[in-house]
Amino acid sequence: MKTAFRLAILVVGISIAGATFNFFGQEPSQTRTLYVYSGTLRSIDLQARTIIVDGSAVPWKFVVPTDAEIIVKGEPAGPKGKLSDLMVGDGVQVKYTVDDGVNVAHQISPLDVKHP
Repeated sequence: MKTAFRLAILVVGISIAGATFNFFGQEPSQTRTLYVYSGTLRSIDLQARTIIVDGSAVPWKFVVPTDAEIIVKGEPAGPKGKLSDLMVGDGVQVKYTVDDGVNVAHQISPLDVKHP
């Protein structure tokens, strides 16, 4: 009888905890892996906010959200750059995550500028 009572209390406790997370809209945090890809910038689509970087046998496409950090040559500590500041043909380093199978750029910088 004590075992059944303890089990019932445990189930109720788990249910309350789950309801609390759902009520506040919180989910357990999921850590995303940050990757780095380097290569030559081959194309920029300002409307779609995408870039294509060629650093291997197959060029990679990245989506660039509006809050991505874009660092332009000569401005490592300056104001945040814009997607239109990038130049096709430049060497770039892209720090990105993979979200639902899409490469999402979080930082784009020239290859000759080092950033932590």
